[in-house]
Amino acid sequence: LNACLSVIVVGASGDLAKKKTFPSLLHLFADDLLPKNFVIWGYARSNIGDDGLRDRIRPYLTKLRHSGEVVESFLQHVRYQNGASYGDLEGWTKLKTHLESFESSKSSEEKAFNRLFYFAIPPSVFAETAASIKKTCMQDEDKGFTRLIVEKPFGRDLESFEKLNLALSSQFTEDQMFRIDHYLGKEM
Repeated sequence: LNACLSVIVVGASGDLAKKKTFPSLLHLFADDLLPKNFVIWGYARSNIGDDGLRDRIRPYLTKLRHSGEVVESFLQHVRYQNGASYGDLEGWTKLKTHLESFESSKSSEEKAFNRLFYFAIPPSVFAETAASIKKTCMQDEDKGFTRLIVEKPFGRDLESFEKLNLALSSQFTEDQMFRIDHYLGKEM
């Protein structure tokens, strides 16, 4: 199946995105594990633009085992959209326009237009972010999938986990969400 992929790194200017998420995406790119037609959008509150985001993440990418040419080729797929907050409907609506423009430019060669939202943001803004994505950037199911990857401590205890889980599961189905708690087992 030919598929087009839009990866949206929410919290793109933060440490998790710079140190882990973008380097991981570069590894996938270098190993030819991303679709031929893909774009990576960073979304955050900073007003930095495409080149500003590329400049912020480049130092973390050039430390890796990949050549400068591979890094620069990867960075050409990276774009940026800012919003006043993670729940800013205007910012997300602008991003939706960009996503649709990218997808329509590939429509003759692709059969699916998938969207993957990677949360590299504090748990305190998960709910507002998910609600805004649901209102603005959900992919029509007949065109492709929408997935959310949530990586953070998923609450401090059972009560805070249940609150976060309810906020997300009221917006997205279980097969649309993937949770990664990188503090799981930290005490051991």
